[in-house]
Amino acid sequence: MNEVVLQTAMATWAARNLPARLDVAETAKLLGFAVHDMQVLMAVGKLTPLGDPAPNAPKWFSAVEIIRLAGDQDWLHKATKELSKFWHSKRVRRQSSAASPRITRRQPTRFPTEKVSPDSSPKPSPHEQYQSNDGAMKGGSRAVVNSA
Repeated sequence: MNEVVLQTAMATWAARNLPARLDVAETAKLLGFAVHDMQVLMAVGKLTPLGDPAPNAPKWFSAVEIIRLAGDQDWLHKATKELSKFWHSKRVRRQSSAASPRITRRQPTRFPTEKVSPDSSPKPSPHEQYQSNDGAMKGGSRAVVNSA
């Protein structure tokens, strides 16, 4: 790192009263990016966290290095360009998947949510009930007679 740049970064770091390590939210704020963009910048290699953290571990960044990057116009240009490419490709993927026909399962039939009491349907009289059963039996016996 250039000695002048290092001195400027250290002076800025001291003036802002920043800790030596910054989390993702503080880093995003200093660089002027959204918090969700930090994951993209790490994936494309524009930012590297301190140590070798696991994928699900919290990420920490060097405050002096982040201040130096915030002052580097070329780095900011390249990082912004990478983010633009990422979000553009994501929009294209989403639009192409929405345009292509997808096979979806049929939704189950929805029944009315209205509560129905058991007494709400009309009940047949005992005579009607007997006639319907008797007619069914007669029809069945005719079918046997006709086939014989």
